Amino acid sequence: VQTQNEWKIWKQNNNWAYEVGKKDIALFKRWNDEEWYQKCTHLDACGGITASDSSQGELVFELPASKMTTGLIIVCGCCGKKVGEDMFLKNENLEIKLNGKVLNKSKMDVYPNRKCVRLVKAFKEFDEDSDISKEDEFLLSFNILDDNGQEVKISHLIAL
Repeated sequence: VQTQNEWKIWKQNNNWAYEVGKKDIALFKRWNDEEWYQKCTHLDACGGITASDSSQGELVFELPASKMTTGLIIVCGCCGKKVGEDMFLKNENLEIKLNGKVLNKSKMDVYPNRKCVRLVKAFKEFDEDSDISKEDEFLLSFNILDDNGQEVKISHLIAL
């Protein structure tokens, strides 16, 4: 994140038995050993960054331009399996820009699952319909324009 402003970072806490098998849970409970509980805690947890009104300012990610080979840019939202379309595509109060230029939502699509939206399919050299060329710097920004109460929760950002 290059500029966070008032966007809030969040993380769901997992209890020690999250994603641990029932037999293993039973074994560790018999030992009643706090150190073993910590060793068994699954490290994978949902998290991300969120905002719900314009006062929280613009969120800017500096993408790894020198390492991007195809120009594919995907953003995923939380929480739910179908949040991408409503949170990013249909949300008229969310402005998404790349290097200061507003991205055209009609060129975006839900991909690779319904939590995510493909913001840019490819650089112009790989996709004749693209108006994005490879540059030395890519700044991807998200800005909530009005206070409509719709929360934007970004859980993943993919840049290839």
